[in-house]
Amino acid sequence: MLKRVLTASSIVVLLLIGMLPPAYAQTPENSPQTPIETLDSSQINDEELDKFSRAIFQLLTIEQQFQERIVQTIEGQGFSQERFAEIYQATVQGQEDPAAQSELNISPEEQQKFAQIMEEGKQIQEESQARQEQAIASLGLNMERLNEIGSAIQQNPELQKEVRTRLEQLMEQ
Repeated sequence: MLKRVLTASSIVVLLLIGMLPPAYAQTPENSPQTPIETLDSSQINDEELDKFSRAIFQLLTIEQQFQERIVQTIEGQGFSQERFAEIYQATVQGQEDPAAQSELNISPEEQQKFAQIMEEGKQIQEESQARQEQAIASLGLNMERLNEIGSAIQQNPELQKEVRTRLEQLMEQ
């Protein structure tokens, strides 16, 4: 199961190389935003390509585990994923249109369970982000360099193919 999800995810990653999980795509509002340096593909050596591929693989694995934990949390509170999604959507819409939430007939019990899921989800997400940061650092990379390499790969079909091959090899292990 994990292998199948990672295969599908790796294809998506290769299409969107350079776009990492939302936590990494955002910079804190108080930190200055610096443009990502554009690398020429010749500036990426084989070792960095290997590290990048392993980092992406680890990020995908951690992301899959995060999603599984969220599903377990949702179902542990007695919700189906569909019902949780309905309540979540109504909550988001309810911020703009209070009638949207009342139209869904969310019981006080469901509201309480929903709040619990959101709190647990936030903790799971924070743990996941910390694990992703540790995984990247353990490979001798940082987010800035990972993004630089990702941007260069996005511009080079040959490098995309090489990363795809390396990801497939990692999945077979």
